[in-house]
Amino acid sequence: MSIDYSRRVYLAQDYIRRHCEADIELADLAKAAHFSPYHFHRIFTAFTQETPNDFLRRMRVERAAHLLFRRPAIPMLDIAVQCGFKSQAIFARAFRQHFGMTASEWRKGDFWLHDGSFWRWQHIKQQDSKECKKPGYGDALLSDLFAARREEFLAVRHGERPAFIRNLQIVEKPAFRRAFIWRQGILREQILDLWAELLHWANANGVFRPDLIGVARNLDNANVTAEALCRYEAGFVLSEDSPDFARHTGQQTILFDQIEGGLFVEIDFEGTLADETLVEEYFYNYWLPSSGWNLAHRSGYIEVPMSNALQPLHAEMQICTRWYIPVCKQRP
Repeated sequence: MSIDYSRRVYLAQDYIRRHCEADIELADLAKAAHFSPYHFHRIFTAFTQETPNDFLRRMRVERAAHLLFRRPAIPMLDIAVQCGFKSQAIFARAFRQHFGMTASEWRKGDFWLHDGSFWRWQHIKQQDSKECKKPGYGDALLSDLFAARREEFLAVRHGERPAFIRNLQIVEKPAFRRAFIWRQGILREQILDLWAELLHWANANGVFRPDLIGVARNLDNANVTAEALCRYEAGFVLSEDSPDFARHTGQQTILFDQIEGGLFVEIDFEGTLADETLVEEYFYNYWLPSSGWNLAHRSGYIEVPMSNALQPLHAEMQICTRWYIPVCKQRP
C-alpha cells in the first residue's frame, strides 16, 4: 500500500474518532479520505483488514468499553448515546456480541486481570459469567506483579497519590502543529524504530533541534483493544517558523496536523512503564470523579523527551513524561 493511502486511511479513522456519536455514512468517510466510495471501501479494507462499517462498529463499542472502564458514574444510556448507538438495547446487544459479556458485567470488573502492564479482559472473556463472579476468582488470575503491588493499587483507589506523580494541575495549552508517524499493531519493541524513523526525517529536513519536544499518542486503550489493532503515533512539535511540509506529503511517510488547544490536566510522571498503571488508577478512579472536571472531546497526548524516545523499551526502564488529558468543567 502506498504512503498516500496510509494518510488517507488515517483521515477516515480520525473522522470517525471526532464524529463517533453522529450518523456516519460510507460517503462521509470517503469524502474525508478524498476517495470515491467504491475505491475508499476497497482500499480501507485492504489496509486495515476491516471494512469501514466493521471498523466503525468496533470503534463505537470499544469507546463505550473505555468509558465504562474509566467513568463508572456515567449512566449506561448516556454512554450509548455518546458512542453513536440509537438505543440502549442496540448498545447492549452490540456490546455482548463484541466482548462476550454484558456492559454491566464489564463495568463491575469481575472479568479483569492485570498482566503487569495493562488490565486485560481477553484471556477470560469466554468464561461463564456466574463462575467469574465467585469470590476470589479475580484474585487467582492476578499476575505476580499486581499481586506484589496489591496494597499500592488499593491505596491509590482510596485517594493516596502515587509518588510517581511529581505534579498535577489544570493548565491551558495552545494549539500546535506536529509532524508524526502512525502504525497499527506495533509491538512495544518496535516503537523505538518508529521514533528513529521520525528523527531521521527531522534531521534530513533540517528541523531537528536539541530541545525538540516529542509527542506520543495511543489512539486505542490497550485494556480494551486487541494488540494487533492498537494504533500508536510518534511525533514532535513543529516550531512556528517550520516550513509548511504538509503541502508536500504525497510520497512521505510523515503526516502533519494540528493538535487542538484548551484546558488539560497536566501530570508530570517519573517512574517505570509498569508504574503508569498506578497513575491511571489514581487519576481516573479517584481524582477525576471528585475533581469537578469531565473528560473533554479533544485529543490528549504525552510529551516525551527525545532522550526517552531513543531508549530501548522494557518494563523497568525509568522514564519522565508529561501527560495532557483534555478536560472541561462539569455543568452545575
